[in-house]
Amino acid sequence: MLRVLRVLLTIWAVKLSALAIRALGRPGTHTPGLIARKLHPGIIGAVRHPARVIAVTGTNGKTTVSNLLAEALEAEGLRVASNRSGSNIAAGVATALIGAVSWTGRPKADIAVIEMDERSAAIILPGLSPDLLVCMNLTRDSIKRNAHPAYVAWIISSALPVNTSLVLNADDLIASSLGSESNPRVYFAVDRLPTDGDRPSGAAVDIEICPVCDHTLSWEYWRFNHIGKAYCPACGFRSPEAAYRARDVDAASGRVTLELDGQSRQARLINDNIVNVYNEIAVAAVLDQLSVPKDRIVAAFELLSPPTTRFAAEVVGDVQLVRLLTKGLVGVACSRAFEYLTSFRGRKAVVLNIDEASERSTDVENTAWTYDADYEYLADDSIAQIVIGGARRHDQALRLAIAGVDPARIVTVESETAAADLIELDGVDEVFNLHSVHNALSTGTPVQRRLRARLEGSAERESGAESNSSSSAAS
Repeated sequence: MLRVLRVLLTIWAVKLSALAIRALGRPGTHTPGLIARKLHPGIIGAVRHPARVIAVTGTNGKTTVSNLLAEALEAEGLRVASNRSGSNIAAGVATALIGAVSWTGRPKADIAVIEMDERSAAIILPGLSPDLLVCMNLTRDSIKRNAHPAYVAWIISSALPVNTSLVLNADDLIASSLGSESNPRVYFAVDRLPTDGDRPSGAAVDIEICPVCDHTLSWEYWRFNHIGKAYCPACGFRSPEAAYRARDVDAASGRVTLELDGQSRQARLINDNIVNVYNEIAVAAVLDQLSVPKDRIVAAFELLSPPTTRFAAEVVGDVQLVRLLTKGLVGVACSRAFEYLTSFRGRKAVVLNIDEASERSTDVENTAWTYDADYEYLADDSIAQIVIGGARRHDQALRLAIAGVDPARIVTVESETAAADLIELDGVDEVFNLHSVHNALSTGTPVQRRLRARLEGSAERESGAESNSSSSAAS
């Protein structure tokens, strides 16, 4: 009885604190969870969960996949509990779970989709005990907070309940190794693409040796970092076979073929960035595991899109304006953004704000992560200008110069938002707004707004000039 009362008191305290925080006009996601864990350290396991719980983790893609899954399940008519607007560490998970119960502790949701920070697995997983865990990838992350991805995999596996089913990335030898023999598992993958190679290259490669016999691995295809389909010519070890695959990725038509456990379906391609191709097939795999009919899975992608704070593209006048989240401190994520940027065919200008400067005055940013990122992509001749804002602008400029970017194309400015005013718009076909997670709203949004306004003004001036020219010719 005392245990039940303690859970109820914790629920009431959290709900009241969340109401108070929202009344003050602030987002109530992290602080209520801190209160919950202070009052009841085991609240994640003690509070009643929805009938089914899905956890989504990995170095990159977990936020997008969580959001897409929640939207797809809501479209199926389910009441979904999710921490998509809050923290993915223990406090945020506690807030989401308590928000999904009534004042008497009864579940109000049918299913929970919980984004989980991979390093927090040891704290979250034992109490959360998800029915299904999705791991997008485990690649090199922030140097100051993460160890080697294989160590992070060990943390997750050590905390996994024995009855949790796994949906894993077959193209990632680290992520695909999660769990034990007791964990049921299925895999997803992306078939070979025209841009794939047959041997690793780049700044960061985390697996090159066979985990069974220590022989050098060979690759049927290699994509980036340690992502691809590998095999060992010495002992026969190879990447697992995937029941869920994305193939025939066609950016021009915006279509992709999804192999769903033996059945093929044509679907809308939510985004042609390789990261989002993986996100799409992962979402499809989870929905199929949840017994959503395959035709409805495909139909869901007609409406689903990545969050606009992470990717958005619009045409203003004759120029395409692209907003792209780059997740600073994570070299692999930045490399994928830089590579995707170069896939656009026109002449480009780039606003680069990926400092990840901490709001804590006692914290120190380790800029070594920039040497885990392939800035060499930005040495492309199609990029006319790169304007860098923020406290670490000179470190970024140096890394760009080392990568081969002509220093004449690099502009630095102290203010991140002021970078939008220094971009030369004449003669460019695309303008890119690259920002990170921490400054998505404080920098990414106002920069996008300012770039849009400048492009609209430029388009209006051009239209006015053409109109005046036509009038003069007529007279």
